[in-house]
Amino acid sequence: MSYYDDGYGNSFFPAIYIAEDTVLRRQAQALRDQGWAVIEIHCKNILASQDPQAGALEIIRAVKFSHKLPDDNYMTWTQEIISDLDWLDLSKGVFVILKDYDVLFTPWSGPEEFEAKWMVRHLQTVDDTLRYRHSQFAYDDYDPPYVLYGMEVSREKLDTVLEFFEGRATIIEDFDEDNPGEEYPPLVEYRQKVVRGWLGMTVDSEDVEG
Repeated sequence: MSYYDDGYGNSFFPAIYIAEDTVLRRQAQALRDQGWAVIEIHCKNILASQDPQAGALEIIRAVKFSHKLPDDNYMTWTQEIISDLDWLDLSKGVFVILKDYDVLFTPWSGPEEFEAKWMVRHLQTVDDTLRYRHSQFAYDDYDPPYVLYGMEVSREKLDTVLEFFEGRATIIEDFDEDNPGEEYPPLVEYRQKVVRGWLGMTVDSEDVEG
């Protein structure tokens, strides 16, 4: 398990749910029952569309964004849109999911996997900017109290996705049914180890294999 560098100096800790395990479905429903905002971005809709901006349009649909944008280049606005979400009730928490993420890995998607990389950067924005956006301006009461994110991957394409993340993503194997909003402990533990490494402490490679 490790972080994913998006090429812009930003690091991200991928969280993967295996579709066949039903952990994601059960956790998402448990959070809905507690009043969380659960946002499901369906990657199958992107794959099925011929629109070059299909990814952006799916994000706009998933987050129920209804405001008019300054221009029609939607792909330039989705990072800003998903970093705020102030039109949704996030008072209990927010869980952002890339459903069927693995469908973006196709024989014709190429070694750069542009669509897969572009979509996962939105989860990176959720983990960083959405989590702390208003705190930066002393309005932290507006920030969601809890933020979770994840991507759903079929067991058939799990190895492909793990390779894309350099074999270092965290697989979410279960959740606390009494506290479904709690972050997966192995992911939290590893993130803390990496941060300590950034601060000058060494992270042993044996500690990060999961």
